Amino acid sequence: MAKIVDLVVPNIGDFKNVEIIEVLIKENQNIKKNDGIITLESDKSSVEVPSQFSGKVKIIRIKVGDKI
Repeated sequence: MAKIVDLVVPNIGDFKNVEIIEVLIKENQNIKKNDGIITLESDKSSVEVPSQFSGKVKIIRIKVGDKI
């Protein structure tokens, strides 16, 4: 049986309430650990957030424009 885990954005410094400008994955896509999953943008820079796990994406609960 497959194990379902939530991907959580790691602490990436002074980024608070930053906007998702790109979702790099799709539902049912296979990903590997360290693959980029989203891109965040602050006033100063953009940061690509990597996956902490390898596996298959089942559900994406965020979208471009969301703030995290």
